[in-house]
Amino acid sequence: MATQDLGNRAGNTLSDRMLKVLDGAPALIRRKPRYAITSTIQTGSYTALGLMLGYSIQKHNDLVAMDAELVMLVRSGGNDGVSAENITRLEKAGWRVKEAEELEFENVDTSQIRSHHRHNLNKLHVWSWTEYERIIFLDADTVCKGSLAELWQMPGDFAAAPDVWWDVITDNRFNSGLMVLRPSTEEFHSLVKHVSDPNYHSPNDADQAFLNTYYRFRYFGLPYKYNFNLIMYQFHRYYWDLLWDEAVIVHFTVRKPKPNPREHCHKGCNEWEPMEWYGMMFREMLAFYGWEKEIPLYA
Repeated sequence: MATQDLGNRAGNTLSDRMLKVLDGAPALIRRKPRYAITSTIQTGSYTALGLMLGYSIQKHNDLVAMDAELVMLVRSGGNDGVSAENITRLEKAGWRVKEAEELEFENVDTSQIRSHHRHNLNKLHVWSWTEYERIIFLDADTVCKGSLAELWQMPGDFAAAPDVWWDVITDNRFNSGLMVLRPSTEEFHSLVKHVSDPNYHSPNDADQAFLNTYYRFRYFGLPYKYNFNLIMYQFHRYYWDLLWDEAVIVHFTVRKPKPNPREHCHKGCNEWEPMEWYGMMFREMLAFYGWEKEIPLYA
């Protein structure tokens, strides 16, 4: 279950550059930030979304003042893992990259989990990162449009925002696309153990159903603005329009940004306005890093 930190390999994150020797003076001793804002990319096709997430977080948050760093958990093995080239891009975008071994669970056949969720249980690794006091975890298909600072004041050990469905605006279950947690080795081992318990984890379920069962009646509820679910745009439009300005994290659940222009969502498509907003932000990110000729537009 080891996690390998690849963050120093390129030495190209903003914080790394700040630590280079200046005018012959000795290099500063790097102190580990108090907090981490994390995500995970388990299949290489999500790399561009992770780049966009990192850019958007830094656009709206001063990580130095926050005493936080960006940490991306990746899976690089297999035909669909994150390539070395994309790891370098993630580092350029400010992520400290950690590569983790695939978690194994006794009596659990992960091949039964739906293919697009098959590796999601690997996000449990972040509970073992006890070098941080608190962690904000975000799915890679989210975008930040505001400050995350108040989340560090979250009471308790675990917090998340409610899930939303086409027919349910207020679910009593949470969506695991944003979680605030206090790392703990004991909690990490407990989570891994309970995945093997059929009372907590069904054979074809990934992380969200399991975590809802595990933390039932034990989590702190966050407002919608920290996991503003795209499904609201089509099915709960009044609340989407009402809350858009205060939304901090937008979660692209029912439609993912795509690189193929023929799959882009334009006027007449159910989620066209949010997808065009994403495309505008993605163009801004490509221009900022000079990637216009390397990475296609996701929208």
